Amino acid sequence: MSRRRKVFVTIAAAGVIVLGAAALWLLPLVTGPALPAGATRLHIATQGPSLPFGCAAAALTPVRVATSGDALTLVSVSSGSEVKVVWPSGFAAWRIGGRAVLADPWGHVVGRDGDVLDSLGGGLGADDVFHVCPLGIVTKE
Repeated sequence: MSRRRKVFVTIAAAGVIVLGAAALWLLPLVTGPALPAGATRLHIATQGPSLPFGCAAAALTPVRVATSGDALTLVSVSSGSEVKVVWPSGFAAWRIGGRAVLADPWGHVVGRDGDVLDSLGGGLGADDVFHVCPLGIVTKE
């Protein structure tokens, strides 16, 4: 095999490895985190899979994580009314040990029942619901 062919094969193999690693890293954007043992899934509205390169620059007023039946909800700290939101692709919510948990696509906790979330950005969609931007979300762990 010629030197040129060996270099080409090496570069192609490295490219396949990089693409495979990128696919594994981005997979949670589609599937979301695994449900922990003993947890029950809570309903949240999520966007379809996408790769965001920017977001609307509006801030959501501070909200408290709460539940309503089998759904995770957000309640405005100032008014006490429910705030409708659409979470980015891959986010998930579950109840474990009697507490609700909101997690990002990689399983990092964004908030638990009773926590105040005050750093969410995004903007109103055509459906008049606040669409949370996936960039810059602060996680608890």
